[in-house]
Amino acid sequence: MAKKRRTKKQLSPEQAALLANLLPAVELTPRIRPRLLLVIPLATGQLLLGLLYHTRKQAWQWRLRVRSATHQDWAHRTHWQQAADVLALATSIQTRQTEFAELARQRGTRAPLRLEFPAQATDEEIVQALWSSLKDVL
Repeated sequence: MAKKRRTKKQLSPEQAALLANLLPAVELTPRIRPRLLLVIPLATGQLLLGLLYHTRKQAWQWRLRVRSATHQDWAHRTHWQQAADVLALATSIQTRQTEFAELARQRGTRAPLRLEFPAQATDEEIVQALWSSLKDVL
C-alpha cells in the first residue's frame, strides 16, 4: 500500500523569511515539530527559547537563540531527551519557563511572548500562528 504524502502549502517569501529568522529555536520538518516558543524582544535583538519534539525518537529538545544587533548571534541545543513521564516533562517545562521569565525581568522587559503548538498542528497552522504573533516582533 502506497504511503500518502503530505502536500506542502507554499509559504510566502515573508513567512519563509520569518521561519529562517527563528532557526534553530523553531524547526518545522515532518520529524521535528515545535511545541513551545518563548520570545523576549529586546531593544537590540531577541532571546528565543524553543521546545521541539522529534517524532521518530519520541524525544524533546530545548533550543536557545540569542539574536543581537550589537553582538554575534549565539545558539545552544540540549541533547534529545526522552521524558520519564508526563509529570517530569511538565515540571521541566515549568522550570524553563520560570527561568526565562526571570531572565526577561532582569532585562527589564515584560513577560515573554508564549506560543504553544498542539501535537497534531499542521505546518500551515504553525506557520500562521508564528506569522500572526511574531511578524511585528522580529
